[in-house]
Amino acid sequence: MAAQRRDTPPSAPQRGHDRTVVLCAAFDAVADAAIDRLRDRVEAAGHPTRRTHRPHFTLSAARVADADVVIAVAAEVAARHAPIPLTMAAFGSFASGVLFVAPDESVALRALHRDAHETMRRHWAPAFGPQSAPDRWIAHCTLATRLARSELRTLRRSPFEPFRATVDALAVIVVGGRGDLAHIPLAAERTDER
Repeated sequence: MAAQRRDTPPSAPQRGHDRTVVLCAAFDAVADAAIDRLRDRVEAAGHPTRRTHRPHFTLSAARVADADVVIAVAAEVAARHAPIPLTMAAFGSFASGVLFVAPDESVALRALHRDAHETMRRHWAPAFGPQSAPDRWIAHCTLATRLARSELRTLRRSPFEPFRATVDALAVIVVGGRGDLAHIPLAAERTDER
């Protein structure tokens, strides 16, 4: 299936200059809206959120001069996977000050990540180092960054209602850009494996 171009990052370097291009798992519209409501809650508590890109799970990234090569890899991976139903189960945080929403464990999501990571790694070294390796990867959708530990504790204790989400596409984005370079639906037939 052909990749759909959605938005070209206005601040991204032009062709010929290496930039960090990220392959992401993108959600269905219902999950996007639910995550936006969580971002609204974080902002209402006085903290900035990250809204430069669609809600996503980062799968892999590479430093490349031409983002089209990553889009081609994304299309290859997307053709091998069906949409993945998930439950977004809880708030989580990293000691670096990142607040995120995390899914329940999913065999299908782990398989998508492993495939994306290994396919990208055949072409380029991982841009984010070992944290994106399958044995270290933590599925998370970032809501806010640079929060103090006390702010993280307060936000993590706030009420959380688990919600359904479906990873239904791969998105390609550029660090420092805005929006998608490509949005490619997952195309394989669905299995019952979660």
